[in-house]
Amino acid sequence: MSESGSKTAAAQDHPRSQYWPLYAAGFVTAFGAHSIAANLGAYGREHHATLLTVGLLLAIYGGAEFILKPVFGALVDRVGPRPVLLGGLVGFAAASAAFVIAGDPGLLAVARFGQGAAVAAFSPAASTLVSRLTPTGGHGRRFGSYGA
Repeated sequence: MSESGSKTAAAQDHPRSQYWPLYAAGFVTAFGAHSIAANLGAYGREHHATLLTVGLLLAIYGGAEFILKPVFGALVDRVGPRPVLLGGLVGFAAASAAFVIAGDPGLLAVARFGQGAAVAAFSPAASTLVSRLTPTGGHGRRFGSYGA
């Protein structure tokens, strides 16, 4: 079989459409978290929050993700990527809804931590699924398109 024939067979075995739910979920979590971050300055002005408070609300998301990503990565290894991915998406939706209704900076911090924790669960699970769905030799291209 020619090289182009093997590429065609691999593409038929692993259609690109199976990646779109992962791409969409990754976009939604990134867009949701960053759109909230972009609006924290307006929150600070409206509620007379200090610059330190706004900075902490920004940082808590990244801190939660940094601390919990290895934990959820190990959980993916133990129970598989799908339940962790779905739990991360549900958790992100719940934390985002909590952020919308919370008015107190302390509750906003809890919601931002929840968003970071949920993304910490989603990210390694999604990467595992991209890796498992991609045929040998296509990981660089697929992870490049996933991360774009």
